[in-house]
Amino acid sequence: MKICDLTQMYSSQGGGVRSYLLAKRKFLRENTPHDHIMIVPGSRTEQVEGGRSQVWTVRGPLVNQTSRYRWMLDLPALLKILYAQRPDVVEAGDPYHAAMVARNWANRRGSKFYMFYHSHFPDAILRTVLKFAGTWARSVTEQLAGDYLRHLATGGRGVFVGSQNLIQILRGWGVPRLIHLPLGVDTKTFYPVPLEKKQELRKKLGLPSNSKVLLYVGRFSPDKDTALLLRLWKRVEELERGDWVGVMVGDGQMKPEAEDFVRRHPRIRIVPFLKESAELAEWYQASDLLIHPGRWETFGLVLLEAQACALPVIAFRGGPMDEQAYQLKDWVIDRSSNSLALGVVKRMHSLPDPDRHSLSGFIQGKFSWEKTFTQQLSEYEAKG
Repeated sequence: MKICDLTQMYSSQGGGVRSYLLAKRKFLRENTPHDHIMIVPGSRTEQVEGGRSQVWTVRGPLVNQTSRYRWMLDLPALLKILYAQRPDVVEAGDPYHAAMVARNWANRRGSKFYMFYHSHFPDAILRTVLKFAGTWARSVTEQLAGDYLRHLATGGRGVFVGSQNLIQILRGWGVPRLIHLPLGVDTKTFYPVPLEKKQELRKKLGLPSNSKVLLYVGRFSPDKDTALLLRLWKRVEELERGDWVGVMVGDGQMKPEAEDFVRRHPRIRIVPFLKESAELAEWYQASDLLIHPGRWETFGLVLLEAQACALPVIAFRGGPMDEQAYQLKDWVIDRSSNSLALGVVKRMHSLPDPDRHSLSGFIQGKFSWEKTFTQQLSEYEAKG
């Protein structure tokens, strides 16, 4: 079987969709006879890798001057790749125009078409709409988005969704054939280390040995609530005068704002984007608490990575990320920087605790890429 994944939500500089696709490619190559094709945006149209695990880029411009993402606009080139490769299964990782083209191609050729709902795209639209219109625009925008998504999904075999929370939303919109498929984590890379190793890592990474280390991992961008994160750091500084440091691992369009903030707040440091998972794992293993300020997440893959390393996490309650949390008792209901800062300070004073030793076991037992892709392949291979 030849399986094709295509998405515009792909960057060589990381992200949850990239992690999912690379893990899928690895699983298919090592555990199945199936071929895998990835089609993602690039500065030009070309084949980047060949063999059983092909990678193609389709020409498209950057979304904006500071973005690491591109639009996939050369649709004739996309069709040319599909006609040449003739995949049996096509999975679109976003709901935009390339997905519609791929769905129509698959239906004409008798291939199976699926979507993976990685991002709750109406939220992205609303962030822009609400800047220029009143709250009345929310219901109209959501209705239009729901109509479009329902139309796109109706012509396919199913929509993979990482959380039950989002399934309830999409079901309310009338989107058909929803398939719950939680993402996983590589526990051979992300795992807990003993205290002695933690101290060694702190020395290696230039972290103080006895300070509380608060960690953020992700893009610096509006959709990741970077502005809220910076307000949070400032508020934690006001609330907690004890011995702690903050670390932000990542890159993105709001990096200038983050760098300006760090110059004025020496407790906080920026670590450039880490391409290698093993390097990222060391920051989880050396830290005391992961802070996730995002209010727009559909899954939160970094939560799995952190908890697999026995690193507690704190975030906002009431969304899809709840399903990835080992415990929610310290998570925050009011979605403001002040409330999250108060939660962070409270959690800092209860570290370490016995829960840390159960975190990695929780992740290993519930989330794994093997479970994810075994279930997905069963769906791909089903008759009908």
